[in-house]
Amino acid sequence: MSHLTKKRCRNTRNLDESARKVILEKRLASLCKEAEELSILCDIKVGVVAFTPGETKAFAWPCLTQANATINEYLACDEAKQQIKLFTQETYLQRKVDARENYIDKIEQTTEKKEMENLFNQLAWGKSIQELDARETKGLLKLFEAKQTKLNERKTKLNEHVDGNVLNQTGANDSNAGEENGGNP
Repeated sequence: MSHLTKKRCRNTRNLDESARKVILEKRLASLCKEAEELSILCDIKVGVVAFTPGETKAFAWPCLTQANATINEYLACDEAKQQIKLFTQETYLQRKVDARENYIDKIEQTTEKKEMENLFNQLAWGKSIQELDARETKGLLKLFEAKQTKLNERKTKLNEHVDGNVLNQTGANDSNAGEENGGNP
């Protein structure tokens, strides 16, 4: 299993102006590369705008006009659409929690079903019904109801199948009723 390590940022306060400028350019290039990958992978519009202290010109990626257009497009949306597009950390975490709770509920239901089937098998092999507590009894009743429903469905399908075969056979006999058998019984 690989572990991602976080690079330590160098302290650039003690460096001269040209060295800091070179470091800034490298970091901005890296940031733009990450923004491009994010844009491609998530199929979203991404823009980067950075202001350097002491300079009047801003750095923009992919270019100033596209970054400006993306911001203007977002601001032109009405408040409801902006809120839909805005994905907060709280909503992200709430979705994750809800998904995890649903997963846990499914596991608990599956576990209870397996426990009841195991208990049913124990009863079939001689365990006394007096040894069961209220939860186990209720679980067994649910299991019996589910099994009874499945049996009734299978019985209905089987009866339909048998009735269909009987109708086919009587229909075949009726079509042969007017024919001569040529002396054969």
